[in-house]
Amino acid sequence: MDRDNNSDLEITPLTGYWCLPHGQINDYDRHILTDLYLPLLGTNAYSVYLLLWEKVPNKEVVTARKSHSDLLSLLNIDLKKFNAARMRAEALGLIRTFTKSDDLGEYCVYQLFEPLTPQEFFKDDLMSIFLYEKVGQINYKELVTKYSRSEKILDDSTEITKDFLEVFQLNNDDLINTPAEVKNGQSEFADQSNKNAPKVNKAAMQQLDWELIQDRINQLYKIDSKNLLQNQELLINLHLFYGIDEMALIDLIGKTANIVDNKIDPARLRRAVQDRFEKNANITVKNAVKPETSKAPVTNNFSRADNLLLQQAKSMVPADFLAAEKQKSGGFTGAAESKALRDMAMKTYLSPSVLNILVDYILQNSPTLSVALMETVANDWQQNEVKTPEQALQRLRDFQNRPRNPRRYNNRNKKVEKATDWSKVQSNTAPNDKNAQIKRQELQERLRKMRNKDN
Repeated sequence: MDRDNNSDLEITPLTGYWCLPHGQINDYDRHILTDLYLPLLGTNAYSVYLLLWEKVPNKEVVTARKSHSDLLSLLNIDLKKFNAARMRAEALGLIRTFTKSDDLGEYCVYQLFEPLTPQEFFKDDLMSIFLYEKVGQINYKELVTKYSRSEKILDDSTEITKDFLEVFQLNNDDLINTPAEVKNGQSEFADQSNKNAPKVNKAAMQQLDWELIQDRINQLYKIDSKNLLQNQELLINLHLFYGIDEMALIDLIGKTANIVDNKIDPARLRRAVQDRFEKNANITVKNAVKPETSKAPVTNNFSRADNLLLQQAKSMVPADFLAAEKQKSGGFTGAAESKALRDMAMKTYLSPSVLNILVDYILQNSPTLSVALMETVANDWQQNEVKTPEQALQRLRDFQNRPRNPRRYNNRNKKVEKATDWSKVQSNTAPNDKNAQIKRQELQERLRKMRNKDN
């Protein structure tokens, strides 16, 4: 059932329910819930959420489900208060509600999500502003201090952590040929939540000359093939995002490698690649990848302008596409923008050309890349298996042309209430900017709706 109609569900005390966990909630999550979510949820919604976690079944026997009267009795509240509390938890991204029916009748499935991490929470405009309004300036600062963490103590340190195979010995035959029992056991843990997890792009693996990279970094920097394999996905993502070739990768690996243990340093390598890009991105954009407007083919139902955009999206890596788009408007690529786009490329399965369509859409509605809007749209595309730039463009057109019918999307990485018009999520701009004023008005309106959820 579409979540748009949660408020219209005809739940009675006799309606059954089933709890579906999305991950696990631990003691640290409970601290976050109490400190950061309780002021927003209120005591009823807080209790409903925690009770549903306690009701997660040990075995999947849905016919043995309980009725809502069980929950109402334990919570000592009526059905109206329960529904209001449930919707507050939904609005904050902690619960998704679905309905199903079988021979025993209709029942609800409550999918439970862990709370955001403190870093995600405080970087989310809606959540952090709503918390600030609820607890006040002094308490808000105390919470920021409590949950902020610094890793400066690690500066100038040398990591001596051992890898798995450096400590444990496994049978070589088992490593090469996984035992049948192990494979069978793995198949029992098919994880739906990882269905759209980032995957190594096999086509990209073939594009890069791994033999050349392996030989050169081993010869020049004594980095072995095992360490290269451990960082293979990172190197592929850097190649896809920045368009870096083998020789540039080899050079940057050598400049950033840990000379103590001769291993690739992923954090330093990412920073070096980003620095290299920033030195060139705001000076010029590669002319070689600019599409010829006179040759843009029109072989589909898109307009000529859309086909030009598709051609450009397919011919440029995201870093260069972003720089070109910013130059068109007379702007420049900020470090935070390119980092946000790079992070998005590395934590989603969206292809570079699809990411370029995403960049184009966001920059039409905002002078800078908005993380909130990026995550909202990217989550929708990933959930709907958008794999090509044509599908991405069509998805945008469908949402812009559909009848007005707001829909909320909730996800683990960023809980954002999303309306059909994605452009309502804006980025942070200067206080005197007209866009900033529009954003503040929209935030205030959405916060007002969240505060009135249980009315």
